[in-house]
Amino acid sequence: MGRWGGAIVAAVSVLGLVGCGSASEEQAETKAQAGEPVFDPCSVPEDVLLAIGVDPASESRDILGVKQPGWSLCRWNEPDRAFYFTIFATGISLDTILTNERFIHVTPIDLAGREAFTVRETSDRRNEHCDVVLAVGPDTLMVQTSLGRGLPPTESPCPQAIENAELLEPSLPR
Repeated sequence: MGRWGGAIVAAVSVLGLVGCGSASEEQAETKAQAGEPVFDPCSVPEDVLLAIGVDPASESRDILGVKQPGWSLCRWNEPDRAFYFTIFATGISLDTILTNERFIHVTPIDLAGREAFTVRETSDRRNEHCDVVLAVGPDTLMVQTSLGRGLPPTESPCPQAIENAELLEPSLPR
């Protein structure tokens, strides 16, 4: 599956939250009203990216440069591609994302006094991704940590995802 393959699968999975399948009329209406996110996920300060352990020069916006309606995303990788760090920003409400059937293991966490949750995607059968989901102003962020392609899955990528979110949190608007 190449360098972008795993990332594209993960991104399409997240971006399909309220788009495909058996979306109810309420979900479709929520998507239409959500609009574009205000937060620019590529605005993370370089020192934060270095603290997380990713290369700021590896930044890639959107999916292969293609903007996804209602979403903004930015992705970086660790120099040896051992893990990827992606921030998805959307105008879709936190509650809508947390109640989406595509997510399992929704677990509340404290992120510097912010309400936040770890979530796992039902499609992640190899245990390669973990998202920390939180509200930032009018937007919802999904901060994803993913194992590099071809690496054996760990017990859980969530501890690293939480640590990465903790490093990111001070640079996020309230």
